[in-house]
Amino acid sequence: MERKLSWKNTRKRYLRRITPGRIAQYIYIYLITIIVLFPVLNIFVSAFKTNTEILRSTMLPAPLYLGNFQKVFQQKYLYSGFLNSIVITVCSLFISTILSMLAAYPLSRNDGRVYKFIYFFFISAQLIPSVTNLIPLYQLLKNLHLMDTRIGMILLYGSQMVMGILLFTSFIKTIPRVMTEAAEIDGCNYLQAFFYVVFPMLKPVTVTYIMVRVLSIWNDFLWPQLFLPSREKQTITLVVFAYQNESAGNDWGAIFALMALSSLPPILFFILNQKYFFENMSLGAIKG
Repeated sequence: MERKLSWKNTRKRYLRRITPGRIAQYIYIYLITIIVLFPVLNIFVSAFKTNTEILRSTMLPAPLYLGNFQKVFQQKYLYSGFLNSIVITVCSLFISTILSMLAAYPLSRNDGRVYKFIYFFFISAQLIPSVTNLIPLYQLLKNLHLMDTRIGMILLYGSQMVMGILLFTSFIKTIPRVMTEAAEIDGCNYLQAFFYVVFPMLKPVTVTYIMVRVLSIWNDFLWPQLFLPSREKQTITLVVFAYQNESAGNDWGAIFALMALSSLPPILFFILNQKYFFENMSLGAIKG
């Protein structure tokens, strides 16, 4: 009897929460989710279709066709494209993350005019279109003999620290100075106070920064196209583009299969780290 009453009370409370506004909110969320996920799902579904099924716009393949992936795995530059993308993404992300932290620490701990000017300089750099830097960057890589090299691309992406500096500076300002001052009183120098006290507390903003940068570096097309002309040095995005041109847009099944494979690493990276991403985002919001 008590269980029936408790179930009825729970049901009544649940029904009270269902309001027109809440229903509209759920409809909006589901609609946006479908709009965002549909292109991705279409790529993976089309990867298992024949060219005839793709042209007929059938919803699902019947049966699953694996010939597209067989063609893709036979491509000469597929594995080198993945290797180049992984090396460039990991190395440049490591450099930009560490340098952004080290630059943000003094900017957040000093209130002098010089530091304020430098911080304002980084903010104003966000207003400059990145396209305007293409010619100077091209000349710089050419003069340093880093054109068409992975090291040159790593240095370019690693030097993109504006967003990282802004994020880390804003987060470090929320950390009480008493903690670093206590470490300095105990005998730590400036850098030791950073690495022993501040660095372990940067996990929330670091996870967020890594998530954003991984997607931007992995999916970048413009810089690799301009600065990596050799086929064996190109990233996976250029491999997809080159195969599309070589097939003259006729082999759509293999193109979709190649696109699906190229998008798997960032998708898997986000799925495996989404728990830490959302937990650390909530922690950072509460801390801020």
